[in-house]
Amino acid sequence: MMMKTYLKICLSLTGLMLLAACTKEPALPDLALIPWIESHGYQRFELFPVITTHNVSGPQVKVSVNNESQYLLMDFNAINLILRENTYKNVNFEPQRMSSRITETSEMLFEEGYLHDVSFLGKDYPILYVSIIKHSSTPFMAKGVIGRYFLIDGQLTLDMRNKILAFSTKPEYSLNDLFTDSLLIPINLNGSSDDNHGLLKFFCYINGAKHLATLSTRNSMTRISPELADTLSQKHNALKVTVSSLKIGDKMFTNVNCEIDEELLTLEPENPETINLVIGMDLISQCLLTIDFVNGRMLIE
Repeated sequence: MMMKTYLKICLSLTGLMLLAACTKEPALPDLALIPWIESHGYQRFELFPVITTHNVSGPQVKVSVNNESQYLLMDFNAINLILRENTYKNVNFEPQRMSSRITETSEMLFEEGYLHDVSFLGKDYPILYVSIIKHSSTPFMAKGVIGRYFLIDGQLTLDMRNKILAFSTKPEYSLNDLFTDSLLIPINLNGSSDDNHGLLKFFCYINGAKHLATLSTRNSMTRISPELADTLSQKHNALKVTVSSLKIGDKMFTNVNCEIDEELLTLEPENPETINLVIGMDLISQCLLTIDFVNGRMLIE
């Protein structure tokens, strides 16, 4: 009898510990152990913890709406703030119109409108025009995404190994101050409000050949076009292919397992330069990623 009571107490304590772990706010790691913070010139108030979840491997940061907080995905290929329906309860939302859009991963139906009392990345927005997902052709796992409209006037560094993100509109140093042009990766940013034409694009070298690529925090695994996969492998109708070498700037990856994606060529159907590769979180998580949105430069360390 005493053993059963003991087991019940242990199970109860374990449950309470798990609940506390799930509800506890994430904290920043020991900043003294992360040298890039000082060398890149970020201040303490410009640093934010990020989390990942079972369904979303990309970086999620806290977004508060009328004092209710949720963690939303930072998505460099989205433009504005996109929320899954019912992410926030009892908030002041003023619907304006319905719209449809082809995004990086699916076709979506939105209700657009004004949301009040929003804050994230150290900035308060008394009112924001946002998009609420009413329907998606594929499951949308994140509770919402923060697009790069909120990043275009600054510099961002993402360190998934330490679960920390830095963002500054007035960094002490820019990438051009710290690194030579040979290490920096020019990025093409289209300022269009249409997500389909707003991809962050850059060139990389796949087995020594130059190809156009983008990166995605929505995808856990790097994806490759079937056309390029056919040139790299003799296996037809395969689901995956291994890239022997992938070089982005000065960063070299070897033996990269890539999912073959039939939809990759539809990302920018009117662009004569085909995107052949989408860098996923499997590679982003191995790096220190810095994007200077003002000067159109990226660094992968």
